[in-house]
Order: sequence, then C-alpha cells, then structure tokens
Amino acid sequence: MEAVTEKEARDWLDRFFAAWRASDGDAASKLFSEDAIYVVTPYEEPWPDGQRMTGRDQIAAYWQLVTTEHIRLLDGGYDLWAVNGDEAYARWWADLELRGEGCWVEAEGVFKLTFSDRVDHLLCSHLYEWNPIEPESARHYEPYPEDTG
Repeated sequence: MEAVTEKEARDWLDRFFAAWRASDGDAASKLFSEDAIYVVTPYEEPWPDGQRMTGRDQIAAYWQLVTTEHIRLLDGGYDLWAVNGDEAYARWWADLELRGEGCWVEAEGVFKLTFSDRVDHLLCSHLYEWNPIEPESARHYEPYPEDTG
C-alpha cells in the first residue's frame, strides 16, 4: 500500500470521532477492513489482548453497545502525533457521560493505527487503543457545561 498521508490520517480520525459523536456503530465499522482487529487496553487483563474485536460485525456490535448503553461522548478530539508508512499514532481525549451513573469522566489515551487499503477513504486493519479511565476522575454531572444551553 502507498504511504498514508497526514491528511488521510486526519480524515480517518475525523470520521472516527463523527461516528463516536453519533453513537453510530455502523459508520464506525465502515472505517475498518473486513478482517480488522480492534483492541482496547491491550495491556490489561486478559493480557495481552485486553478487549479484542475481530471483523466489522464485532466492531459494529461493540461500538453500538458501548456508545448507546455505557458512555456518551460529550466532547473530544485528538492530536495526530505521527504518520509513518501505513501507520499513524495519535493521542485522543474525551469527556464521557457514564450513562445511568449521573457522572462524567475525563479520559485520554493513545491510538496506534495500521491502515491496509483505501476505498473512498482509508481502511484501518489494526487499531490498538490505550484508554486508562480511572474512577477517581469521575465528576458529578450537574449538568455537563456544554448541556446548559
């Protein structure tokens, strides 16, 4: 595959965050190749795989469950650190409502993305996400500042 450009990596991350904001598992899964591997917290139990999804169907199901039942993205973004060949590295950050718990958390992590192909946009074949969300970072949602309009 031809080297990924910074513009393509930013476009992919923009699409990823748009899917997250919309709680759209189908849109998220279309960013990945058919046989993609998506690993959340790869260094946590059950080590070394953390929480692992393989293929678009598992990725879509994971996204739909997490974004509609567990968390809602209130605000977030990313800093693209590097693009090298078919890989990109980015820091992400997010303010997340923990659905049903009356609080929100500030979270941040790192993505390592490997791209395998292009359709009308890049397709990711491997996503490794490190996202340490610590309970002590929880804040009471009274309400989140953006929701006070």
